[in-house]
This record gives sequence, structure tokens and C-alpha cells, in this order.
Amino acid sequence: MNLELGYEPTHKQRLFHASEADEVLYGGAAGGGKSYAICWDAFMRCMKYPGTHAYLFRRTYPEVEMTLVRTMRRIVPEALGKYTAGSHEMKFPNGSAAHFCHLQNEGEGLLKYQGAEIHWLYFDELTSFEAEVYDFLKTRLRAKKSLGIRPCIRSSSNPGDIGHAWV
Repeated sequence: MNLELGYEPTHKQRLFHASEADEVLYGGAAGGGKSYAICWDAFMRCMKYPGTHAYLFRRTYPEVEMTLVRTMRRIVPEALGKYTAGSHEMKFPNGSAAHFCHLQNEGEGLLKYQGAEIHWLYFDELTSFEAEVYDFLKTRLRAKKSLGIRPCIRSSSNPGDIGHAWV
């Protein structure tokens, strides 16, 4: 099935989507389309690979709501994705899902993801996280062979913030 959704990525967004690297960082100043690219990437991967799970992280829940959830709801037609606010996730007809996550209380928050099987891991504003958070969530990146995928990490970031040095 081919769908025309009207996304015309910029040159940098195309490079971001096309990379075959296990980990990709899309950096730059505010307003460069980084969060938009993250949402499109998660949506496209979830639609292409049935039964997969994308986890999209921001530091706080208000940030998740204002950027990732708002953007995803704007780009995904209701017939292709149903957002449930109570569970902070968007489910797709093919069994895939996008989970909108935050780590405002880092220590407690990481425990929520201890048993997660993350196929597509996204960090929007990666420099707002410590290296330990990234390293821990990276260990949750895995998939059953039957899915036929290679899990990956896609991040975006502005310069600065607490994680600037390690990123």
C-alpha cells in the first residue's frame, strides 16, 4: 500500500532518515525541523515494520506533550494512528505503537523501562539527558529475530544543556 502524506523533508532530514547507522544525531539550532524529523521517522518505521515499538523521549512530560505528541497528532491521519492520552501512546493498525516518554524523575523513571523491548529509540533534545540515561536505555534496544529488523537510535539536539559535553 502506498500512501501520499505530503512530507517533503529538507536535505538534512533526508540524510537523517536515510542513514543506516545504528545511532544518528541530528543537531542544530532551534527551528531546523529536528523534532518534526523524529516524529516522521518514528511514524515511517512503525508503519513499515508491523508490530514494532518506537519510544520517543523528552526530559519532561510537558515537553513531550508540547512537541512530540502535538507533532505526531498533526502528521498522522486518524485512520492510521489513534492516540490515547492515558497511556501516552499512539497505536497503528499494523500492531506497531509509538510510546511518548519522559524522565523528569530520572532514577524512578528508568525503572519503568527496565523490561522494555525497544525497537526504535528516539531522544528529542539529547543534551538534556545525562550519559547514564542514554547508556541504560540503549541496553533496552533489542528485537526478536522474527521481526526482521535492526533496532536503532535516532536523536536530535540543540547545543548546550547538561549533556552537551558527553554528546
